[in-house]
Amino acid sequence: MNSRVLGLMVTLLILLNLGGALAVVLSLGRGDGRALSTLTWVLLLDAAGFWLLRQLRD
Repeated sequence: MNSRVLGLMVTLLILLNLGGALAVVLSLGRGDGRALSTLTWVLLLDAAGFWLLRQLRD
């Protein structure tokens, strides 16, 4: 697969993790109960992204 596409996928995963971490920290700071839900979504999207990366590399 094109290295440019792989680079964009890796960049998307990094930005997803940074945004997810920020959302969890902000939720915990406000005492909001949605931090666990946000963390779950980030982990699910990470798993899907890593699976997609593996499929693109093969």
